[in-house]
Amino acid sequence: MRILTLLFGLVFSLMFISCQRNDVYREFHKFENYTWERFDKVKYDVTIEEEGLSADIILSVRYLEQFPYEMLPINIVLTTPSGEERIIEKEIRIRDENNAFRGSVAGSYWDVDETLWKGFNFNKKGTYTIELENIHPRPGVPALVDLGLTVRKI
Repeated sequence: MRILTLLFGLVFSLMFISCQRNDVYREFHKFENYTWERFDKVKYDVTIEEEGLSADIILSVRYLEQFPYEMLPINIVLTTPSGEERIIEKEIRIRDENNAFRGSVAGSYWDVDETLWKGFNFNKKGTYTIELENIHPRPGVPALVDLGLTVRKI
């Protein structure tokens, strides 16, 4: 039994490491008092060292069971090293059509991932800035632990 447990641990560790190997960038922003105030911006500076890199840009939302809404509406601005901007509005679905939480759970923490850009072409080396803004109509969105941004090479 002990050998089986060690083998399972080894396989899990290798899977975790291999998934991380394709991550070019991964950063998390924690919210004070678990609240994201309206119009507050979360900024990520992503340095790309490989010209022509094709990658998925993924947003991870960690929230508590007390999250009161179905959706988390955000405005996203991606600025390239040359100053070009790409802007999208996105509603991150937190609850499904049956009002059940989406994502994976550990205790009272839930995690849901949303691909913002699939196969984004980083055509130049340099720093790309990604700003996320809370555009929920209420003054502050409670029960948000953190937002993570991952750039995963494909």
